[in-house]
Amino acid sequence: MYVAFKHLHVLFVVISVIFFITRFVWKQLESGMLQKKWVKIVPHINDTLLLLSAIAMLVISQRAPIADPWVTEKVLGVIGYIVFGLVALKGSSRAVSWFGFVVACVWLAALFHVAFGKMPLVLG
Repeated sequence: MYVAFKHLHVLFVVISVIFFITRFVWKQLESGMLQKKWVKIVPHINDTLLLLSAIAMLVISQRAPIADPWVTEKVLGVIGYIVFGLVALKGSSRAVSWFGFVVACVWLAALFHVAFGKMPLVLG
């Protein structure tokens, strides 16, 4: 069961990153796509499923988010990614949006490193 949730989790991560990059590009192009109802709803549904799959893996493996440093870093990394993702998508200027996008991508790279290596970057 854990493996099934892990595969779902990875799928939701990929979809989430694709949505983030796509919405950022649309923002830079000032596309009307950002005003479509489904564009505003689907990422939230996907991110909810992403979170639920992560919780399911924690429950199945009987891990607490603060028990393992690498899991703690993933949680902190997700918070950083969300904060700077919001800056990228809601920034008041192109410079602010680009800053948010670059920093969010750095957080994503750190998250992938921690997730694949199961080794914390800072807390270890």
